[in-house]
Amino acid sequence: MYDGQEFLRDDRWCLSRRALLAGAGAVGAAGLLSACGAGDTPAGAAAATAGTVLARTGDVPVGGGTLVGGVLLVQPTAGTFKAYDATCPHQGVRIAAPRDGVSTCPAHNSTFAIADGARLGGPATRGLTEIAVRVDGTDIVRA
Repeated sequence: MYDGQEFLRDDRWCLSRRALLAGAGAVGAAGLLSACGAGDTPAGAAAATAGTVLARTGDVPVGGGTLVGGVLLVQPTAGTFKAYDATCPHQGVRIAAPRDGVSTCPAHNSTFAIADGARLGGPATRGLTEIAVRVDGTDIVRA
């Protein structure tokens, strides 16, 4: 019997085109939402509570830095440690560890100075968000 809907059939089930497309849309929406995990947002980087050890001072090269989860830890000059949310303010992509004092977003090439997190170029309209840290012995700790 034909009731105006097209059907996909096999011996076990029958599904209308509308139901199939609605289900596919729901799966696609769930996939997009899962790509927006907390680790990719500024709140994700800030989620580490005060007192959390992020790294050891020896893990962060002078003039460079390293990524720890959603945090970019840098040592612009010997003994000076800073941390920034590693999320590019342009579209939320994780930035790369710095080279020659500059971190670059791999998506659209926004660049940021590690000395102060300032935007150097690209489509981002602002610099990186600083995260307060302190040095406790040889540990870099979320302040």
